[in-house]
Amino acid sequence: MTYFGLLMQVKVASDAQQEHADKLTHSEWGAPYLTMEQYFEREKDLYATEFAETAMTAYVLVPTTAPNTLDFLAYLEVFKRPCLYTGTRTYGYSIDAVFTPVHHRRKGYAATLLQRIVELFHDHDGVVISNLYSDIGPRFYSDKGWKVNSADELVLPSTHVIPPDEPPAVHLLPVESALDRVCRDDLMYMEQATKTGSPSVYFLLTPSLVQWFQVRSHFYARTKTAFPSPPRSLGVYLLDHEVEKNSTMMGVATEYMVWTHDFEYSELTILRCRVSEAHGRAFVRAAVAQAAEWSLASVCLWNPERWLAAAFSEFVTTRTDDLPSLLVREGVDDKHHVTWFGNEKYCWV
Repeated sequence: MTYFGLLMQVKVASDAQQEHADKLTHSEWGAPYLTMEQYFEREKDLYATEFAETAMTAYVLVPTTAPNTLDFLAYLEVFKRPCLYTGTRTYGYSIDAVFTPVHHRRKGYAATLLQRIVELFHDHDGVVISNLYSDIGPRFYSDKGWKVNSADELVLPSTHVIPPDEPPAVHLLPVESALDRVCRDDLMYMEQATKTGSPSVYFLLTPSLVQWFQVRSHFYARTKTAFPSPPRSLGVYLLDHEVEKNSTMMGVATEYMVWTHDFEYSELTILRCRVSEAHGRAFVRAAVAQAAEWSLASVCLWNPERWLAAAFSEFVTTRTDDLPSLLVREGVDDKHHVTWFGNEKYCWV
């Protein structure tokens, strides 16, 4: 590919190029809250997780005459992750850390890199499925095929009092003791829910992904709080023994709320929420209690179900950053009417 006579190529970033990208992006995504050393520590911790080691690849756009240069033109990270497309197992690509060095900006390099990355995906898969989260508004990525989806969020103060249930609340169990089961049951449910006949996407919730968020949480707990040890809780779930006894029944064996402690923004972030209206308040009460226990200011849930949004309507707003954007491309055609199931925080990278 060429740009005003400059021959360019996309390649997997070398270790040196990836490390240099971390140096450059510190001012964008680390400072002033993290020192350079802390930022490098965080990235090193995340790179070492099972999720990153198996899913992440960093790419750079470079002149063809200098493929190993540290003066790359653009950079991004891709996480290849399992997903369902209209009920069928495949892979999707989560894009993160799209970055152009300051002296190379306004030359279209990021756009070129994104276009070429989609072409690379297409070489391997008949359907290209990709998501990303925009902090620069909807237009830049939308023009390239990533369409903004719902960005509603429920932010409930940890001081909010939820009256006790009548009859008494159900007994909720800790997710950390059954994370594999919760992820398995989530997949069982979504395999049925996505077989609607119309185009839909669902990114799988996996144990390694949840642990990736936990590593991030533990970094900030260690760096920004005085707690002697980090939190271990990953959420709560409810086991339905009637479903469990009859494996031929449709649906899943549990309701669940999977979370992570975000000490960077002082919130208990709900990664994945599948709870019924009948038990909803018990789950929300547990989340509020967990946030208060760890001195977090709020509980945050992206795109709550309608009944949950209605129950706490005064705390629901629409974000203007971290805009969830989805691209689905078959051949040369973008699919514009695709239902994104599970458009929640666990899809973020």
